[in-house]
Amino acid sequence: MAVNCKNFANLIPDFLSDRLDDAELSDFLAHLDSCPDCREELSTQYLLYEGMARLETGGPFDLEKELEEVIRTARKRLARRQRVFSIAAALEIVTLALAIVTAYVILAM
Repeated sequence: MAVNCKNFANLIPDFLSDRLDDAELSDFLAHLDSCPDCREELSTQYLLYEGMARLETGGPFDLEKELEEVIRTARKRLARRQRVFSIAAALEIVTLALAIVTAYVILAM
């Protein structure tokens, strides 16, 4: 699903709760990078999501800095998942190649 301004706001709660799958997260982050209006919407919703709870505790906070860390962490998590997927795919190919070679050796005997 390509993320656009219309559906971006609906994905923010799932982003903040880490419930987006890899494809959704990738599209969400790509749109976030290209759309200042949606970045502002994310900041607003993050303020509501996190800021209200913080106001009750009375502790200091820098929500803009914290939001940047949430985004940075999401990017790292996505990159790690993509690396794991690539490694798994490579291992499947190696396993298949070994199975073919083994079958060929057995049939050649």
